[in-house]
Amino acid sequence: MKRRPALRQLSREHHGALVLALRITKAGDATAVARLMATVPDVFARELEPHFRDEETNLLPGLAAAGAHALVRRTLAEHQLLRGLADRIAAGDVTCLAEFAHALRAHVRFEEHELFETAEAVLPDEILDAAPPETRTATTCRLDPR
Repeated sequence: MKRRPALRQLSREHHGALVLALRITKAGDATAVARLMATVPDVFARELEPHFRDEETNLLPGLAAAGAHALVRRTLAEHQLLRGLADRIAAGDVTCLAEFAHALRAHVRFEEHELFETAEAVLPDEILDAAPPETRTATTCRLDPR
């Protein structure tokens, strides 16, 4: 799906998040789960947290000003849920891994199909056509493939 310039990098980063969720879902043995428990907190801090901050700083205020309060509240609530799950994973709670994958996949789909669609419909061109605030390379795809 072609996105306006301000949303392109955020949309690209969603691919990496979906790959991470799929890796978690497909983890079939204790070794794979242990590897994910060790890498998910770092991936979250390096890729997902900055992505969330970009949305919270650059996208959500405009959506709130345009009256999309329910979408903004849902986005913030899902960000908090994912942050909490990532914290629990970092603390060693393996029971959160599957819930994290499910919540991450659902969140990406929500943003792509609802949040970004609404942003493109209601935000002014000067916001949507602005260059992204920073460019990060999604590296989630490069998690150890074993």
